[in-house]
Amino acid sequence: MGDALLQAHGITKRYGGSDALTAVDLEIRAGEVVALMGENGAGKSTMAKIIAGVEQPDSGTLEWDGIPTTFRDTRDATRAGIAIVLQELSLIPDLSVAENIFLAHQDAYRGGWWLDRRNINRATRDLARRLGWDLPLDPEQKVSDLTVAEQQMVEILRALSLDARLVILDEPTATLSAHEVEILFNLVRRLRAQGTSFLIVTHRLEEVFALSDRITVYRDGKLSGVFETAKTNQGELIRAMVGRDLGDLFQIRQRREPGEPVLTVRRLILANRRQGPEASFAVHRGEIVGIAGLVGSGRSELLETIFGARRADSGTVTLNGKRITSIGGAVKAGMGMAPEERKSQALLLDEPIYRNMTLASFAGYARAGFTDTGKERAAAEETAASLELRPRGDVNRPIRTLSGGNQQKVVVGRWLLGGTKLLLLDEPTRGVDVGARAELYQVIHDLAAGGVGVLLVSSEVPEVLGLADRVLVMREGHLIHEAPASEIDEATVLDLVMAGSLMEGEPA
Repeated sequence: MGDALLQAHGITKRYGGSDALTAVDLEIRAGEVVALMGENGAGKSTMAKIIAGVEQPDSGTLEWDGIPTTFRDTRDATRAGIAIVLQELSLIPDLSVAENIFLAHQDAYRGGWWLDRRNINRATRDLARRLGWDLPLDPEQKVSDLTVAEQQMVEILRALSLDARLVILDEPTATLSAHEVEILFNLVRRLRAQGTSFLIVTHRLEEVFALSDRITVYRDGKLSGVFETAKTNQGELIRAMVGRDLGDLFQIRQRREPGEPVLTVRRLILANRRQGPEASFAVHRGEIVGIAGLVGSGRSELLETIFGARRADSGTVTLNGKRITSIGGAVKAGMGMAPEERKSQALLLDEPIYRNMTLASFAGYARAGFTDTGKERAAAEETAASLELRPRGDVNRPIRTLSGGNQQKVVVGRWLLGGTKLLLLDEPTRGVDVGARAELYQVIHDLAAGGVGVLLVSSEVPEVLGLADRVLVMREGHLIHEAPASEIDEATVLDLVMAGSLMEGEPA
């Protein structure tokens, strides 16, 4: 690794009356991968945005190549050689893949007109080929037609197209499949060997150890520690992030024998997935069933079909004996769902916490055309306290001000207020730090201990195996394997999802 490429000294950033960052430092050397870690709200993304010119610090200094500098906006940072991919995707939906990638290239258009669409389409393919990325997208395809994972790939390609000396990736793998993650990691390693530096903001400890050279940890907006990756361990990093030991995240719950079936799925075939066997399985009272599979394997489609948000080609879904054919029927029967994209699909971001928490049970607080807001707030406050929602005691603040983990708690709390019998969880800990993750695991375990059936999807196989009593494996839209979690390991699951064949008959 070379000399310091970027140095941040004493950076402070305030929002309103609170400090997001308090006199923190950060150093990134040439040809180095630095991981920036911390709980939600620790200030990681704020620092990334300051380096990229998206935000301005209230105090402190930046040095680029040893020279004090100020990035007034992203154009300044881009000209210096810094590119950023944020969690909040910044693509323009009505433009094509190629147009979005080359939007930051001033030589690709003039006066609002593209000089040569054929040329930027060819350049997009050449870029992917040069980077060793097997691009499964048509450069002329509109971004609005892409999945979230595909949009993330376009964002990353756009950043890399700038030939930046420093690339900042904020939670880059949140929506990528295991195969796509490995492609991205190999790409980062190859570019690092050529002298490119990376700052990777992530919650995922396994990724930090697989990719980084050094790790900087923030806690509550302050510098908590700087570690050489090869000389530290998960326990030390967790202590730096949360200030305490968390132990084994999955050894929380005393597993019990499940009760009677709550959910019954019979001979289900997902829409447009006609090949392969029909799916039949059940989720019992007090049981956690996990679904493992790659992005695009049909896991989310299965949950949405069970919840009545999609129509199946054939088959039935019943909850406590009542057939489910619509979202309204599902909710009325006692089913709840926390979707993968909580911000766009589950939350009213400008509404207060209490209103987001009472959405599914709102009718219970309305009488004679009026809403009993006091009763609504009281119910939300009680649920928030039981979930240890932070900050404590203020359910009036807009939900967009909460961290990802606490937003997820509100979505789960919504269904607790509604007396849910079955809860569907799609990527429940996506974008959630390790401390909040442990708290969410406890909430899920407590739900099961209280008799709620839980059906969850996760891209993290250890999470599925650690939380679930029973595991279903999906591939290409079909269930291909079912086993008790105690009788299957991570290697077997990965082998099944990558190369498994459709099993004969129905799951047991």
